[in-house]
Amino acid sequence: MTRARVHAYVDVRVSTTSGKRSKFTLGKQSKFKSPRRLLFCLIVGSVLVSGLFFRVLQDTVLVRTQPSTKPVDGPLSDREHELLAKLLNIPVQSKPYGENHSSFLTNQTNVTEDVIPNPLPQLYPELHAKIPKTLLPQYKSPCWHYNGKLTCLPYFYLIGMPKCGTTDLWDKLVQHPQVAKVPKEPHWWAKRRNGWTKTPIHAEQVQRIRKMTKGTDDASVDWYLNWFRTFAVPSVKKNKKIVFGDGSVSTSFHALAQWRQLFPGSVDPPYNLPDLMNSVQPSAKIIAIIRDPVSRFYSAHLYNGGKNNMSCKKAAKESVACMETCLQHHTDRLCTYQQVCDQLFRGMYFIYLNDWIKAFGSTQVHVILLDDWISKPVEAYRDVIEFLELDPLSDSAIESITKTTVKNSQKKKKKKAGDLLPTSKKLLQDYYRPYNHQLADLLNSSKYLWDYG
Repeated sequence: MTRARVHAYVDVRVSTTSGKRSKFTLGKQSKFKSPRRLLFCLIVGSVLVSGLFFRVLQDTVLVRTQPSTKPVDGPLSDREHELLAKLLNIPVQSKPYGENHSSFLTNQTNVTEDVIPNPLPQLYPELHAKIPKTLLPQYKSPCWHYNGKLTCLPYFYLIGMPKCGTTDLWDKLVQHPQVAKVPKEPHWWAKRRNGWTKTPIHAEQVQRIRKMTKGTDDASVDWYLNWFRTFAVPSVKKNKKIVFGDGSVSTSFHALAQWRQLFPGSVDPPYNLPDLMNSVQPSAKIIAIIRDPVSRFYSAHLYNGGKNNMSCKKAAKESVACMETCLQHHTDRLCTYQQVCDQLFRGMYFIYLNDWIKAFGSTQVHVILLDDWISKPVEAYRDVIEFLELDPLSDSAIESITKTTVKNSQKKKKKKAGDLLPTSKKLLQDYYRPYNHQLADLLNSSKYLWDYG
């Protein structure tokens, strides 16, 4: 009988909870002199490989469902991608999450539904375990009973953008008789959920909820639920038609904090905060108010300590150079979500709103132009309450709301700082122009080109 030669070499990298890679070798090249020995070795090898496969799945579950703040050491191998895909019931592809997500999504239709099912419910089990899909139909707000208590999530989210009139819009929205007045910015989805504990606003309210939750930080789902159970639910109990919102502007421009660990084969976040929020609350209504990104840049510069138009000239030059350097190595989407180039990234409205519209659909995202909010306040306000499906108000009632003092205005500071210098203005306009064109196409309106095309 001829001698059988079998290659029984297995090399698998394992993603462990410590973030390290381990190498498991199942023998080297071996020679077998009899069929019995060959059969015996194949059986033993199968058992060992099965055990290894179970270990890989176990470690993968630990890492993916309880993400570590430590980065995974290097990209996942094709084998690990395959294991993760099987774990999440994702069809195995050569690149499960796409080598370039931006171009991948552009060329696909219904990609998160037809090609890559949203894995976030399995990656964030606590969030989805405590927030049910079936809600109480008698309430307009999304409510349910949790541990015997009426619990509700926001009916709408005012996501931003910063320095675009969000404070004034919020102040006037909560004057509608059907909208409960709650503290505007808990900053839970983008910040507190990931360990942020600062209290630039709402310090008293934050401390109050911490005592209720009895935690060392504000990251738990219970913290967020207790926030609205305390500040909104009493109003909802009195009137089932009452709704309320979350006005945290950080929600608009933050990526999923653990996206590199969750999807290490991707060049930018394949799933983001809009996807996570949609997986929990698919019927939520999203509102964004935006302005010319050039004027927003100058306003944010002054708000964050900039002195005048000369200091803004320096900031604009440095920011554009920073972004151009980043774009030499990364996608514009990654550079935007990295937030490394001063205030420039917050004017990249197309990248953010594109993600929100892809997650929620265009009918659930309402975009307001600050110019319209200022020049046509009654019409803009009526459009918002119609979008929110609230009881209509008379023109006189809306006028009495919208004519109140504008909140968080910087007119005095801007007058002292001087107008933005022409060179700075042109530099920023040239940078933002292509993104404004994309935004105008996305929202099907040329007004988002502003006055510089």
